[in-house]
Amino acid sequence: MNCFACERNLSAYLDDELTPDVRREVEAHLDTCETCRKDYETHLAAWEAAGHLRSEAAPEGLRKAVEAELQQGKSTTTEDLALIVRGLASEIRDLKGVVEALRQNREAEADTERQGLRPRDAGTQGLGLWTGPGVGRTRADVG
Repeated sequence: MNCFACERNLSAYLDDELTPDVRREVEAHLDTCETCRKDYETHLAAWEAAGHLRSEAAPEGLRKAVEAELQQGKSTTTEDLALIVRGLASEIRDLKGVVEALRQNREAEADTERQGLRPRDAGTQGLGLWTGPGVGRTRADVG
């Protein structure tokens, strides 16, 4: 499987909608391709973040307005579609930024845990940001 095919199948992979053969191909590709694995992690983080969002009711009368427009047989113009696409693209860019920040925070926390470090307690006199085994000095250490 190449990167294009893998990327095209990531959403279906997360939704468990792939055949077992295609699923194995995606997993094999993710095992060997760091770029696609990062894309997968970004998709996964976005999916998890979306799961924590609260839903809100649609504005009053929206459904009736949509039904009325559909009944009138009005067609969507190219300009309308262009505005919709631009709006969606902007929202996707914003979401990617949020997901990337979440991914970086998660990586930083994982690095910290791997090194056996923890955030310095608020009352600690150490000069370093992190304390742990053999890390961080106090003011007395520097005179």
